[in-house]
Amino acid sequence: MHEPVKGNLEAYLQGGSLPPVEEHLKQCLSCREKVAAMKAQQPLLRAVKTSDNIDPRPGFYSRVITRIESQARPSVWSLFGESPFAKHLAYASFSFVVLFGSYFVSSTMPRDLSQTAPEAIMASADSEVVVGDNPERDRETLLVTLATYEE
Repeated sequence: MHEPVKGNLEAYLQGGSLPPVEEHLKQCLSCREKVAAMKAQQPLLRAVKTSDNIDPRPGFYSRVITRIESQARPSVWSLFGESPFAKHLAYASFSFVVLFGSYFVSSTMPRDLSQTAPEAIMASADSEVVVGDNPERDRETLLVTLATYEE
């Protein structure tokens, strides 16, 4: 169906006189046949039309919801959402992951030696302070420097 008829079809079928629609129907056989079929069905639809005040029987909505819920597939996530134990387990697991992740990130990050006290650097077992070619002499030099350090 073409645009002049499609846009004004309801008003035309209700008995309105619309010159653009009537002009198009004179020229277009396809649209004229479709509108004629709709006009033939119009009395049948009016006979079937009921009043707007029909209310469903009491409990209709609850029966519909019950039927929908009975036909719905249970999901994996519904197991976690329904029991209090599962909720607590999910929260505990999430907390564990966050704590373990923060520990892992903080333990693998390199230390910023500029923010650490010199005594702490020297006391750590894994620190090798190498300045030149002779590590033993450089370590002694650093120890003397630390011993004589004054603020």
